Parts: sequence; structure tokens; C-alpha cells
Amino acid sequence: MKPNVIEEIKNLEVQIGKRLFKEAKLLDIKKPPSPLQGKVLKYILDHKEEKICQRDLEEHLNVSKATISEVLVAMEKSELIKRVSVPEDARIKRIVLTNTSLTRFQELEKNFQTINEELLHNISDHELACFFNILRKMEENMIMRGEKNV
Repeated sequence: MKPNVIEEIKNLEVQIGKRLFKEAKLLDIKKPPSPLQGKVLKYILDHKEEKICQRDLEEHLNVSKATISEVLVAMEKSELIKRVSVPEDARIKRIVLTNTSLTRFQELEKNFQTINEELLHNISDHELACFFNILRKMEENMIMRGEKNV
């Protein structure tokens, strides 16, 4: 019987989530960003020279308009982002990080790096390259199968 890949990936995801939550509590972050909020923060930070809008996030994170809208509303309420009008088009709002989110993200990023190092402990470069190769193939399989079923 083949191993249940989905179950193993979910188990690892749960363990990582627990560890991240524990680290956030140690930093006295009462409500850490959700995984999707974390991805939004990282994307905006990585593209700070660009004018990021909701559509960019939908496309990059591969989520629906409704999902990203809900996430952004929650992030605004938590003062992690703010929406700023773009002079060229009043309908478009640029999404920018607040000082609060920058501070939180920097603290959490250190924890991510530590946990990432722990995950990679005793794993050779060759094993890691194989792992990423397999992940890419699995992702391609999911994309190809998904397109066939549409």
C-alpha cells in the first residue's frame, strides 16, 4: 500500500502551525496572522517597490476575489494593512503595510527562519533538492489533473 501523502503533508502542516502559534505567544502577539494573512504580508513586503492591489494578491496566491477580500478586511481591522487610493484610477486601492504589521512580520520572520532551520536539521542538500523536485512534480500533477476536470 502506498503511503498517504495528503495525510503526511497535513500532519506536518499541523505541527508547523502549532509551533508557529507557540512562538507567536512567546512574542506576546495575541492574535497572530493566519497563514493566508502571512502570505499576503510576505508578498507585499517582497514587492514593496510595486503598487500591489487586490487583484495581484488574488492571482499570486491563487485565491478567489471573495476570499482575498475577506482576508484584507480582517487585516484592515487588525491594522496590518491599509488601502490607499491610486491617483491614476480611483477604483483601484493600493495595499500597503502598516508599521504594526512591519514590526510583527519582522518578529515572526525570525521565528520562521528558526523553525525552517529545525525542519532542515540532518537533511542533506541532495535530499532537500529531491524533496523540492518531488513537491514541484506533485504540484504540476494537481494543476494538470485540475485542468482536465474543468
